[in-house]
Amino acid sequence: MITDLPLLTAERTGDLRERVYSLREHWIARGGDPPAFLTLGTPSYLDMAERPETDNYERHGVGSRPLLWKHFQDLYDLVGDALQDHLDAPVHYADHLALPGFHIWLEAAIFTRPQAPVHFDLQYQAFDWPQGTDTDRLLSFTLPLRVPVAGGGLNLWEATYQEFRRALARGWVESAADLQRFHPRKYVPYTPGHLYLHSGHVLHQVAPSSAVHPGDERLTLQGHGVWCDGRWLLYW
Repeated sequence: MITDLPLLTAERTGDLRERVYSLREHWIARGGDPPAFLTLGTPSYLDMAERPETDNYERHGVGSRPLLWKHFQDLYDLVGDALQDHLDAPVHYADHLALPGFHIWLEAAIFTRPQAPVHFDLQYQAFDWPQGTDTDRLLSFTLPLRVPVAGGGLNLWEATYQEFRRALARGWVESAADLQRFHPRKYVPYTPGHLYLHSGHVLHQVAPSSAVHPGDERLTLQGHGVWCDGRWLLYW
């Protein structure tokens, strides 16, 4: 259901965190006053799937590719190589889409109750994919660089998007979150420097931390992939 690939040393994660903070002027506030949930880069689930009428994805996401590539090419190469080895297939970053980017949760945005949405990763549906794309073959990945002192991770349920569609058609559920009634929850704790990989079509949720400590943060690299004509295309 989820794969855990050790990837970075503690020293390397610390260096990457410093690079993210060196680009603070390019962070995008995603809510709160003062802002405490921010992104470096542009996630399609916020700026394409939810608000396709704006040009935010094009301006901030695709437009930020040179900046992110300049400062994190070594990270993109490392993640791409790790995925290529694990998946035993070519991996490329989609030229016309945003590069995988960073979620930044500062202390005020870290929550201790399960308030994040329970969902499947369906943002790929907002794009027109070229011929040869198989949208049943998907992946989502997270690379935590920093988690709160009390821990951070992911909640998972062994429920698939196909199962949800069948249950919805039969009137058994009204939303993806309703599937929680039928499946036990599994908590996956994050270790900084490890790459966590799943299909995106498994029901999941950002897990709360058990406590919030001064200076806490949750900093992760996020990305997705779609199988297209014999290779994986990565994007955010």
